[in-house]
Amino acid sequence: MRSQLKQLGLSYDWRREVATCHPEYYRWGQWLFLQLYKKGLCYKKHARVNWCPDCATVLANEQVVEGNCERCSATVEQKELDQWFFRITDYSQRLLDDLKLLSGWPDKVKIMQENWIGRSEGAELALRWKAQLMRLLFSPPGPIPSMA
Repeated sequence: MRSQLKQLGLSYDWRREVATCHPEYYRWGQWLFLQLYKKGLCYKKHARVNWCPDCATVLANEQVVEGNCERCSATVEQKELDQWFFRITDYSQRLLDDLKLLSGWPDKVKIMQENWIGRSEGAELALRWKAQLMRLLFSPPGPIPSMA
């Protein structure tokens, strides 16, 4: 693509080129991932994804429009795949608080980020057992255990 752009005679400062395929670019992403991995802040697990069979790729929720791929309009399927996750829940409150510091970001984007972070407080359950009231606090993630 670079040679094609040069042939067009476009005035471009190639010293400022950012190409994600260059080792100088992706080495820092790999380095950061390794630091997170060493600290236990990323993990791999099997989970459901939005899958476009025509594009043969995973789609973010925002790329699915009325059950179809926004790129090619194919029907999106749910597929189980191994994937990497980051433990952002350890930092969810800080992430939410710092959204307020992002001046110039559209409210729509901030709301999408809030929804993506998805922080929840947990649930409180009050039970009466042997004439005594017990309050149990369940913090996410995880289901409320069976009382049977």
